[in-house]
Amino acid sequence: MKVPFRWLKDYVKTDLSAKELADKMIMTGNGVEDITDLSEKCKNVVVGRIEKIEKHPDADKLRICQINVGKEELVQIVTGADNVFEGAYVPAALHDSYLPNGVHIKNGKLRGVESFGMLCSGEELCLTESDYPGAGVYGILILKGEPAPGTDMNEILMTDDIVLDFEVGANRPDCLSVLGIAKEAGAAIGRTASVPVPQVKGNADNINNHLTVEVKDADLCPRYMARMVENVIIEPSPLWMQQRLKAAGMRPINNVVDITNFVMLETGQPMHAFDYEDIRGKQIIVRRAEEGEKIVTLDGKERDLTTSMLMIADGEGSIGIAGVMGGENSEIKETTKTIVFESAKFQYGNIRQTSRALGLATEASMRFSKGIDAANCEYALRRACQLMQDLKAGEIVGGIIDILNEDLSERYIDVTVKEINSLLGTDLTEETIINCLDRVLIWTEKFDDTIRCYIPHFRGDMAGKADVAEEVARMYGYDNIPVNEPSGHFMGIGDKNVARRFSIKNLLIGKGYDECISYSFTGTAVWDKMGLKEDDPLRNAIKIMNPLGDDTGYMRTTLLGDMFTMLATNLKRKNKNIRLYELNKVFIQKDTENGELPDERWHLCLGGSGEMDFFDLKGIVESVLEWLHKTSRVEFKIGAGGYFHPGRSAQIYVMNTLIGELGEIHPDVADAFGIQGRAYAAELDIDTLLEFAEKKMRFTQLPKFPAIERDIALIVDADAQAGVIANFISQKGGRYLESVNLFDVYTGAGVKEGKKSLAYSLSYRSADGTLTDADINMEKLLKALEKEFGATLRD
Repeated sequence: MKVPFRWLKDYVKTDLSAKELADKMIMTGNGVEDITDLSEKCKNVVVGRIEKIEKHPDADKLRICQINVGKEELVQIVTGADNVFEGAYVPAALHDSYLPNGVHIKNGKLRGVESFGMLCSGEELCLTESDYPGAGVYGILILKGEPAPGTDMNEILMTDDIVLDFEVGANRPDCLSVLGIAKEAGAAIGRTASVPVPQVKGNADNINNHLTVEVKDADLCPRYMARMVENVIIEPSPLWMQQRLKAAGMRPINNVVDITNFVMLETGQPMHAFDYEDIRGKQIIVRRAEEGEKIVTLDGKERDLTTSMLMIADGEGSIGIAGVMGGENSEIKETTKTIVFESAKFQYGNIRQTSRALGLATEASMRFSKGIDAANCEYALRRACQLMQDLKAGEIVGGIIDILNEDLSERYIDVTVKEINSLLGTDLTEETIINCLDRVLIWTEKFDDTIRCYIPHFRGDMAGKADVAEEVARMYGYDNIPVNEPSGHFMGIGDKNVARRFSIKNLLIGKGYDECISYSFTGTAVWDKMGLKEDDPLRNAIKIMNPLGDDTGYMRTTLLGDMFTMLATNLKRKNKNIRLYELNKVFIQKDTENGELPDERWHLCLGGSGEMDFFDLKGIVESVLEWLHKTSRVEFKIGAGGYFHPGRSAQIYVMNTLIGELGEIHPDVADAFGIQGRAYAAELDIDTLLEFAEKKMRFTQLPKFPAIERDIALIVDADAQAGVIANFISQKGGRYLESVNLFDVYTGAGVKEGKKSLAYSLSYRSADGTLTDADINMEKLLKALEKEFGATLRD
């Protein structure tokens, strides 16, 4: 929420600087994200009075002006403008000044005559006619009145403001307004904010004689209010209002629209104005959209509506999307003579869904989506009408339309001093607690040992005693609350594998992998890119009832789709040698008819490209398995999902259970995702893997006796799997076999066609003594290999 400091001080009188006030508000729980000095855009530009004008001796179109800028000596500035005259007050950019358009002004010479600055036009100061009268004229800007020479132009243009950008929590929609922030600022410095009290005088007529309102869907519209203004004069709003709107990040349009935006920013209540002549049938109907209905909104775009969207309609059709944006067919025009102000509360969930579905986010929809105070609707409506009166922009018609479907009765919460102190760990007195609550506008009443706290309507976030205690803590000062030792019973971590998953992350980070985190949602577009068929188990996903969009309509069953997307994104941004991992959950569909919840399983996904190949990725996977102390009974078998290259992929088994797959991404899939070049990925079911992992790390003493190493080169069929043979050797090699490592694969001269040579290094060792050839019994192993794989020793 951007709040101009000058606007804030209209309601909270303070001598503190913006930074000092921000510091105090931070200590009461109001985050300040940024402080921007608007005057930094225009530096050293002041009011100058032209005392004397002479012709340039060497240029007919140039004039030499002597300017009074509030100093003892006049400043000489040469200009080519022909609309200047002696006695004129003009903006003078002096030496070493900066203009809002970024231009840096220094002393110089024009045709041999020194010029100690520059006279500025409205365009050079980034002004329009609506910003300042005369700014649109060609030539130097002539200032109105007789401002004091030397006055900073930021002060003249009211751009010498400071904007505080507050971080507003989701539970404090009341702070999405200048008045809401003013109340918090007043509480922080111990002063009560001064809230304007609108005084509206309606004429003898009555709005009910001209307009009817019907709310058909009361569940989506707890309150709808309307007032009418006739004899409207459409013109630019006053400079003070324009400057406040611009400082808060909104563009001035005209007095009526600016009033609605001003009131929204001031009170937090979104407002809308309809041209009464465009309301067909002279009736407003609040209803859900009809099937196939469309509307052209104020931004000129046609919107397709659904029956879940709430609309503002008249006797013939829609004239606005409730809480989001008005329709082009009822907008305020220069010819508008009668307007209808709308001030309403709409159900926040519906507005949020409508805004997202239409891809249309506005200041109004943002506020409605967070929830607003129904009691504030009337105040905002009276404030808008008062401003119309004050600006002499129209005549207020008597009467008001108010359709209320919400209970606005007073709320209260009963607490005791003991309960507050118990929650905060303090020893505060009753008087201190009441004073703290008074500062946040919570009126209290005492009943014996009970403090009854009457909650203001705008504090919809307060529901229980803990909320009251939080308000006391904020005002008492978090830094004043003593530090106490925690008491009570503490439960251990529910998930025993948290530490193991964390250790996997540390391992991968140490090997140069960067963590990435993606949404838990996916969609059919991702499945199609992965080449998954309609009956593929990975497409049997949980469908989300109210998805963010078509591409996020399901809970993901694999992390690979997101990894492919992230690899493509990084490659498009020219990142090289990418190494990524994600350790997160997938959601497996269960028997929903019997009320079973989905199976949430932890998966690890690896991805990379650049200087790596299939075996590099396989090595990382093996490192993870070794890290979890699970190196026995692990097999890599040819074959994986269709999204992997059929000849460069493998499935991973532990104790004959499939726990993952890895491989090079299939060229067609890579092309669908926009992956340039070869890329690799792997996915492991960590939950299943941890079930097989050793629970404790085992240590053995260093060997006392030497190992015997033997190398064997086997001739096997060309399609034989080296990993399968290595596992077989491990199982049949005898009790002294310590390790088996493949170190060569060969085809070519000396090896028959259809065959290949696999060379393994075998290491034998005994803890009891030095081994002999008889202990190893290589002949028995070779016979077993011949019987199982038809393997023979290579000559």
